Amino acid sequence: MNMEDHPINIVNMNKIAVFTDCDLDGLGSMQVFRWFTGKLDAQHEICSQSNFRKTFTKWSVRNNPKKFDKIFIMDLDVSQSNLDLVDHENFVIIDHHDTHISNKDKYLKATTILQDYTSCCKLLYRIFSKKYTDVNLSDEQKKLVLLVDDYDSYKLQLKDSYNLNVIVWNYVGDRAEQFTRDFGSGFNGFTKSHMNMIHLNNRKVNRIISELEIYKGKIPISGSEYKIHATIADKSLNEVAHHVINNHDCDICMVMNLRTQRVSFRKNKERVPELDLGKLAQAIAEGGGHRDSSGGKMTDQIMTLTKMLQPV
Repeated sequence: MNMEDHPINIVNMNKIAVFTDCDLDGLGSMQVFRWFTGKLDAQHEICSQSNFRKTFTKWSVRNNPKKFDKIFIMDLDVSQSNLDLVDHENFVIIDHHDTHISNKDKYLKATTILQDYTSCCKLLYRIFSKKYTDVNLSDEQKKLVLLVDDYDSYKLQLKDSYNLNVIVWNYVGDRAEQFTRDFGSGFNGFTKSHMNMIHLNNRKVNRIISELEIYKGKIPISGSEYKIHATIADKSLNEVAHHVINNHDCDICMVMNLRTQRVSFRKNKERVPELDLGKLAQAIAEGGGHRDSSGGKMTDQIMTLTKMLQPV
């Protein structure tokens, strides 16, 4: 079922849980949900796509999913290996990832909104602003939506979007609670504490980039050959990939995190707009994501690829 065709009266529901990605888009999506529905007390659990099953199973030990009026899952592709957990009538699944959209027909019972959009946060804003026409968001709330969308699409056209993401990943402790504390009423600028985080992050990124070892090679994809550069980092992965793409002659950047045994892909959008990195990650890294950015595991295929690379 599609939520837009089958409207849900969330206002009259008492027991609601929400699962979102642990990144900026996931946290922003939860704020949009709260602003429009008024459900400030809804349970909120954050996780990544890779550990959703573990997080949900652990949560289910303390909570019986069948006793919830609705369980929302936002900004998470749970179609790969979690259908048995989520394809039930009291689940509402909202997402914008390419790999998730291609699997939309797998759902038989859950209500779904799976649409190609620049961010889940902005998709929710569009849906809920039509559904709750009596709710008018403030300029600060709308600005937060714009900043989240600007970063998640990695356009970086708004000066504060990058630094907002920096704040999220520098939180210590309950990230969702701290984000709500700082931006639950929208974006009102950065505090002195935030500015210190941003300053320290800039120093850290500069040091990481100065120490990078970069490797290059070519990778065949769907009958074409693409230039790939790879490096190793366990922090500031987006910044590292952005640096490699902007400063080296490559189509794809692959960043390997040896600590987590994860791999991230980013592409030069101007050079290879046709390339779908979500499908690449799905094919060789047991992962997924967007056309422009994706991630997965350090599989045997990834290790084989690294042996073909040469130092820059």
